[in-house]
Amino acid sequence: MKKLSLLITFFIMAVMTIAAQSLRSDDPYPLKEGINEGISDSLVGTHYWYFYATPGNNRLTVKFKQAETLYGAQLNTVLTITLYDEKKTWQVTKVVTANKNSPVATFTADKVKTRMKIIVKVSPPNQNLIRMGGEYEIEAAGDVDFDELKTTKDPIIRTFESKVNTYGATKFLADGTIETVDGSRGTWKAFDSENRIYTVVIDGQKFSVKYIPGYGLVKPAEKHSIVFQELQR
Repeated sequence: MKKLSLLITFFIMAVMTIAAQSLRSDDPYPLKEGINEGISDSLVGTHYWYFYATPGNNRLTVKFKQAETLYGAQLNTVLTITLYDEKKTWQVTKVVTANKNSPVATFTADKVKTRMKIIVKVSPPNQNLIRMGGEYEIEAAGDVDFDELKTTKDPIIRTFESKVNTYGATKFLADGTIETVDGSRGTWKAFDSENRIYTVVIDGQKFSVKYIPGYGLVKPAEKHSIVFQELQR
């Protein structure tokens, strides 16, 4: 039973760190086998992923799932998908939209001769006034390899920009404490680790939030309602 409990704990930790995105071009995030999910947001930034194309044939598919909304109305949003090799000797760009006629972009490579690292860039609209973007899925298949995630730290351990009160930049520390630019202090703890739901208390004010990688901490029942926005690091 003890071994089983340890295996379950390890599995939960692995799930916590599987799906995420990088907001840094110099540190893209590894795709995993199967479908990877993300939320692209013009006020957060571009997502960067990577995988390895190996000798043979491969395919990358990106599907636009659902656009952001403005006061309940769906926006006409375009996501720009760019593939390029690690040495930046070539690049290919396509777009996906919320329009039912063009929600999917497919990139294929036949007869690849040597193993190469491929970067996938998912760019939201260049819009700093209105939150635009949406949910998407991305999958690499065929003759491809994937890297394992090299860190097992809790994904909430980072700095966010507060969208409530006057906290400003808000740092979630590994010891379970919180520091903010305006001097407020607080604590955080995992409520549901598998689903990345946390309890946050800052100066007596309590929040229940869910972490969405490359996006931020949102209200659990309203995934497009950001409480603490993720920052590029």
